[in-house]
Amino acid sequence: MISLRRLILIITLISTPLLTKAQLDIDSLKYILDNYNSVDTIRVDLLNQIGFEYWIVDPVQSDDYGEKAVALATELNYKTGEAFGHRVIGVGNWARGNYELGLIELLKSLALYKELDDQLGIANCNLNIGLIYAAQQNFSRALAYYFEAVSDFEFLSRDDRLATTYNKIGEVYTAQDKYSQAYDYLIKALTIHQSNNYKYGISESNNRLGQLFVRQQEYNRGLDYLFKSLGISEEINDKEGSARNYENIGNAFLKSGNLANARIFLIRGEEASKEVRSKRWLRDIYFGLKELSLLKKDYAEVIRFNDLYMAMKDSLFNEQLANRIAELEKKNEIEAKERELEAIRLERTLLEEKDRLNSTLNILLGVLVVLLLVSGYLIISRQRLKNIRDKTFHEARQKLTEAELQNVQLRESELQQELEFKNKELTSYTINFIRKNEVMEEMKAAVLETKKIASPEVSSKLTKLNRIIDNTLDVDKDWEDFRLYFENVHKDFFKNLKERFPELGNSELKLCALVKLNLNMKETAAIMGISAESVKTARYRLRKKLNLSKDQTLTDFIMTLG
Repeated sequence: MISLRRLILIITLISTPLLTKAQLDIDSLKYILDNYNSVDTIRVDLLNQIGFEYWIVDPVQSDDYGEKAVALATELNYKTGEAFGHRVIGVGNWARGNYELGLIELLKSLALYKELDDQLGIANCNLNIGLIYAAQQNFSRALAYYFEAVSDFEFLSRDDRLATTYNKIGEVYTAQDKYSQAYDYLIKALTIHQSNNYKYGISESNNRLGQLFVRQQEYNRGLDYLFKSLGISEEINDKEGSARNYENIGNAFLKSGNLANARIFLIRGEEASKEVRSKRWLRDIYFGLKELSLLKKDYAEVIRFNDLYMAMKDSLFNEQLANRIAELEKKNEIEAKERELEAIRLERTLLEEKDRLNSTLNILLGVLVVLLLVSGYLIISRQRLKNIRDKTFHEARQKLTEAELQNVQLRESELQQELEFKNKELTSYTINFIRKNEVMEEMKAAVLETKKIASPEVSSKLTKLNRIIDNTLDVDKDWEDFRLYFENVHKDFFKNLKERFPELGNSELKLCALVKLNLNMKETAAIMGISAESVKTARYRLRKKLNLSKDQTLTDFIMTLG
């Protein structure tokens, strides 16, 4: 058993916000937890600290400990522990590539830290949220959160966290090919980390500098930095960092033409990635090994590594789809609870209108059914997409009789699969968009009908419910989300359309996008938030602005664009 004196000392350290890895490692923390029998806020802090330390060793464990911490903190009404727990879960999901679930948890954490007015917690959440947006290649949002974190860390005089944020900013600028800005931020980060002797930060700065120079085809300089990073990762037992460095070094050798070394480090990266269960790095490593085999004209290896690459890519896709479904289920659960509370309040104040209230509840249940149908549709779509991929790849392998043909068809298969996925995702989102607006309109009509015969007190509550529905029908917000999905599939559609017809307004650009999707009048009206008759008028005016002749249909013309 741990001595009482040592336990008191460790608990004191745990209770302070500046606990570092140098003070307590994972084994020590777990030993303390096993010997600490009280169910209180200190247990929450222990669970959170173990979860946070785990994310560079085993992110799955981060999720597990974070969930336990949140559950206990909620039971104890310990807001600080609850906020940190959500952050632990968010970072763990980011490390595993589960970006949607990670973002949900980090936004919960951010809201709690704002409620507590915890400036350091807010800054750390802004940094972590930026990581997720950067991983999703939404660089403008990533930089917005990063610079918000920079401002907070400067105010708090936390140069250690400031340096970490500089690393992330440099990484984004590298991805945007802004090499000079990337180098400046990465050097600033490395200088601070070296002065603090923060090994993990030094390793990260060297890794990002290595990637920067490899991207500029300065391979020798890039490899120098990458090997420095690898050495430190192995020294501090950062297994996720080691896997990343092996992949980066292997691909640097591959790009420079050193195939022998490329294979050595990619194979090492495969072993390290399996150890930390990182499907993201395994996917990239198998792609690199496939490209290497093509250069060596070893077509049996090409097929083997392509199979592994496609399997890992499909697995990541399935996880992302499962995460989207889980996200939808969580939203449904929250909405269902809110509706249930509203129904109870109405029932207490208006027993005589019970029949009408039940009618409203039936409509709400209908919304849940629609959402469940959408979830089912997503599952079916995923299965169909997998079947199409399997069939396409099987046929491609049968037809590969010559080396050059094999290389071309492998690349075409990947591009086609990516396009099909984006089209499926856009179609799914559009159907969900239309169904949501139709159901919300039916709910609004039902509320207005009930309001006519309701008492003043109930009428006031129904007015509040109506405002909630109106907020849900925020067409502009939905349109921005829709536009992101649409432009991901039909790149430069709006840019090319605007260049040819500069007089087109925003509403006309929206209409062109919906015509491109071949939606009918009713579906178009649901998305634009107008009547079907107004859609007909808008189409007529659009034809005139596009100078279409009588024998040209609007749909045929729009389909030729993009």
